[in-house]
Amino acid sequence: MSTLSFTGERRVRFPAPDVARGFMLALIALANVPFWVRFFPDYPAPGQVALDAMSGVDQWWFLLRALFVDRRAYPLFSILFGFGMAIMAKRTIERERRVAREALPAELSAGWIPLQWQFFDEDVERRARRAASRLIRRRGWWMLAFGAVHSVIFQGDIIGAYGLVAVIFAEVIVMRRVWLRAVIGVTGASLSLLLLSSGAAEMGAHPMTLEYHAQATLEATTPLWNLAGWLVSTPFTVLTTLVVPCVMLGVGVERWGALQDPSGHRGALVAIAGGGLLAGALGALPYALGQLDWAHVGSSGWTFPLFHASGVAGACGWLALLALLGGGPREDSAEYAQSAASFEELGAFRSFLSAIGRRSMTAYLAQTLVFAVLFLVLGAVGVRSVDVAVSALIALAVWALIGVGCVISDAMGRTRGPAERLLRWVVARTAWTLPLPKLPMSIYGAPTPGAVQNLGVKGAPKAMMSASRDAEGVLLDSLDDMQNDADS
Repeated sequence: MSTLSFTGERRVRFPAPDVARGFMLALIALANVPFWVRFFPDYPAPGQVALDAMSGVDQWWFLLRALFVDRRAYPLFSILFGFGMAIMAKRTIERERRVAREALPAELSAGWIPLQWQFFDEDVERRARRAASRLIRRRGWWMLAFGAVHSVIFQGDIIGAYGLVAVIFAEVIVMRRVWLRAVIGVTGASLSLLLLSSGAAEMGAHPMTLEYHAQATLEATTPLWNLAGWLVSTPFTVLTTLVVPCVMLGVGVERWGALQDPSGHRGALVAIAGGGLLAGALGALPYALGQLDWAHVGSSGWTFPLFHASGVAGACGWLALLALLGGGPREDSAEYAQSAASFEELGAFRSFLSAIGRRSMTAYLAQTLVFAVLFLVLGAVGVRSVDVAVSALIALAVWALIGVGCVISDAMGRTRGPAERLLRWVVARTAWTLPLPKLPMSIYGAPTPGAVQNLGVKGAPKAMMSASRDAEGVLLDSLDDMQNDADS
């Protein structure tokens, strides 16, 4: 069975992106936990004070986090989002082609010459690509809405930024042109690194100042300030960070096909995994040594942008490694997900990661809720500060707890989380009717016989318009089966 088929009772799923997303959420938990510990009353101020408050274990963990986690998790997130959007576009186009062609009664096309078929197929293709871009953009608008609600609790929300990318670049994601995505990616990366360099140079080379959260207090107006900050930071993130270049890279990864067939690209993936992680670590080393005051590395004007740029290489390394771990396509059904065959084929660890990855948006939002409740409780019982290394253990425990919930959801036969189901529902309910392609004119310029007066076939216009109204609803049904949701 084709790995692109999502019709029929049994389908095929690519586990590599699921496994990657599941592991990525552990990295995101580690990257996000500093946001929460800053609310403790004894949280140290940036600079030498923060460095003096760190134990030897804390400093070594900061080094490892800089080399492999910080500014590596979110590029990985972006690449997987671009990959998911490209998969969605491809399957939307395939389905819309099929819907348009099946809606054409055979009586109407009987006797068409090749030129008429060519005109009709060109219209079908344009309509299919338009449907794909519309779906991606509508999904992006709803992701912005989800992100706005999420930002009330967590100002660092990233869902909105990816939603804005989908809204702005929907046509670019759908189109075949590689050069345009390359130009957008290179331009975005150049602008981002230039801004990072100038900003870091102004801050100097003081330890523990870059990427360090200032202390915050929890007040009644905090949710409103969070939302206001998110409204400013979301477009700023899209315009001035490496999110857009990494999304474009993710679209290219889908075209390459390595995540769909890791075994067929094993050599390249092994090279990217080793080289990417090594390049990411080496690129982060000057920044980390300077922040820890372990070595004099000069101005942050070059170490900080290098830290961000090498994060893309590190993210590619993680993705390649996790693709090798995830393996090739497998069946996708609720029954199979619960079966012993699925567990034995993936193994315990990969099954655990896959369960989280298939609910990536739910797991991401759940992290915020669990972090908020946990740190509120710790503050209420009198905890005044948490060490850097201890906060990392808390982050991993939260990720593991959410993972257990995802595994339980699998056992209950639910292959998607509530956030994924809600997003799918609102996207489907806000779909607009997209007219089916017009019938081509004859070679002599007159309408195709029967194209006027009910198209010459009793009930044909009604049937075609019914297919048009149902097309996006049928399409959204297939998205529930798509393993590469970009919900995260």
